[in-house]
Amino acid sequence: MEFRLTERQLALQRMAREFARKEIRPVARELDRRPNPMDRSPVEVLEKASRLGLRTLGLAEEWGGGGADMVTLCIVGEELGWGDLGTSVILEQDWKLSRIFETLMTEEQKRRFLTAFAGDDHYHFSVAGSEPDSGSDNLIPYDAPGVGLRTTAVRSGDGWMINGLKHFIFNAGLSKLYMVNTRTDPSVGVSQGCTYFLLTPDMEGFTYGRYHDKMGMRLGPNRELVFRSLWAGDSNRLGEVNGAYAARRKVRGSNIEAVAPCLGVARAAYEDALEYARNRVQGGRPIIGHQAVGFLLCDCFIQLEAARRLLHYAAWTTENPETYDPKTAFMTKAHMGEVCFEVARKAMEVWGGMGYMTEAPMEKYLRDVTAFLHSEATNQVMRIRSMPFL
Repeated sequence: MEFRLTERQLALQRMAREFARKEIRPVARELDRRPNPMDRSPVEVLEKASRLGLRTLGLAEEWGGGGADMVTLCIVGEELGWGDLGTSVILEQDWKLSRIFETLMTEEQKRRFLTAFAGDDHYHFSVAGSEPDSGSDNLIPYDAPGVGLRTTAVRSGDGWMINGLKHFIFNAGLSKLYMVNTRTDPSVGVSQGCTYFLLTPDMEGFTYGRYHDKMGMRLGPNRELVFRSLWAGDSNRLGEVNGAYAARRKVRGSNIEAVAPCLGVARAAYEDALEYARNRVQGGRPIIGHQAVGFLLCDCFIQLEAARRLLHYAAWTTENPETYDPKTAFMTKAHMGEVCFEVARKAMEVWGGMGYMTEAPMEKYLRDVTAFLHSEATNQVMRIRSMPFL
């Protein structure tokens, strides 16, 4: 059993940490406080990240990327999340979808889309599943006809006519390629009647709806997608007709590295709480010397250490089908989201009343980590999906 990071992992960790310190942190708080969600995207930071190879880090070398494995992505994701959650999740989604696309795309689709992605500093990916009346129903899944997503794809000549509305779509407006889940057979449940399509904003009938204003993770945009009589050929279909759910099962642990940036936020909250406790004097000594405060910090320390070990182990299991266990992936996501929230909450307590003030960094940490109580599916859904594998 080897716990030491490789030389490449250490180098990437240092590079990501320095990038977060020099490029992400100096702009994150100001962007987070902008009142209009249209104005918060860190476009210049993302371009700089791309030039360093961070945007394409999860893409195979064959297609012009960094070819990083899941553990390495988790290591880098934590460092970027330490800088800002929204910024890091934009890049993480590119990593996650790179793996999905490499697994599910045809060779022609890879040449068409992955080559373009690798060569364009402003090219990002999005997945579009959630709708106003269907979220968790699609993920459990609640497998009954007429229930679940309602965006339809109907045969039209040698292609498909797509109509519907998606909401809460992360990266929408920044992304140039969208993996869209559609209902192609409404007579059966979502696990048997859905199909993925690869859609681009330049397609006739593809428009954007409103921006969603959010409590946290505000530098990463969420927006509606609207499809009105959008025609897509079979060359833009991802996988088999009615095979969306079977296709996703071919991709191991795609939600594991997604939660790594959240660990970075929790670590930042702990570090700021530790520094504050060493300098804030009450009762004649720094508050770190009081047991009530020391206990909180000790809990934060070990929760972070344990969460990181679980995350790296779960990521390691995805690289080999013999070691991969779906419930480990699902429950790692749930556990990480809950632990990071608890660490950020306890860290805010260390700051006392000052932690609640917007001039302090703690309230942003807590707002941000709250996203992963539901992002990548709610933690309750993660438990439901884990139960069959017990």
